[in-house]
Amino acid sequence: MKAIGLARVSSISQTDNTSISQQHSSIKYHCEQNNIQLSKIISEVYSGTTSDRDGLNQLKMLVEQNKVSTVIVYKIDRLMRSFTDGVVFIKFLTDNDVQITSVSEQIDTNTISGRFFLNILLSMSEMERNTIVQRLENGKHRRFTKDKKMVCSSPPFGYRRVNGDIVVVDEEREIVKFIFKSWNKYSHLLQHKRTRKIRLLLEKYGYTFRGKSFNYQHIKRIVNNSFYMGMMSHGQFGSVKHDYDTIVSTRLYNKCN
Repeated sequence: MKAIGLARVSSISQTDNTSISQQHSSIKYHCEQNNIQLSKIISEVYSGTTSDRDGLNQLKMLVEQNKVSTVIVYKIDRLMRSFTDGVVFIKFLTDNDVQITSVSEQIDTNTISGRFFLNILLSMSEMERNTIVQRLENGKHRRFTKDKKMVCSSPPFGYRRVNGDIVVVDEEREIVKFIFKSWNKYSHLLQHKRTRKIRLLLEKYGYTFRGKSFNYQHIKRIVNNSFYMGMMSHGQFGSVKHDYDTIVSTRLYNKCN
């Protein structure tokens, strides 16, 4: 049986000591210095927060086929960032008598102390990841509640992102206004008849939803979206009044809702 190297980066632009090429060089040098027969190095560009990765799945298959004696990585966090997933995978390897070696951290799971230290490093790696996620969430919360900025990726129909800001699209603004006014105008109709009426009018005037015909969900999402009258919401952050340009008045929005 032979040693298999595993090299991973989260993005193709990752550089410095964690680049794919640097990991390859370090793994090969370690094997040469320790007379280890290196069969291959599996490389992947994937987040370490998930265990469902092509490279990792390939490695699992080789282990199950009894073709691996040692897994060599540059750092343990190249294997897995999640402590829970990491422990599960390490148990899978040890249950199959596969040794784990970390080149830069000098970990050898052939020893009790090596396995203990490995668990500590995995825990620290997960804590680091959780800290990053928490910082991102705190940043979103600050931008949302204090800066009154939208933190989701896509602004609603009628708006678009331009140089980091959200601005009104003139052509779409007129369509949004038309939908709100029509929804209010035909309020005496049952909802499905009102929607059908508005869809026919939109089609008659050549109004489209970014190149597609309007459907029931498009119309309902627009009418129910308070962003158009100056309010925005985001999950657990709740709702706040935003500073972007509005498209409809609060009065018209309330009449439609």
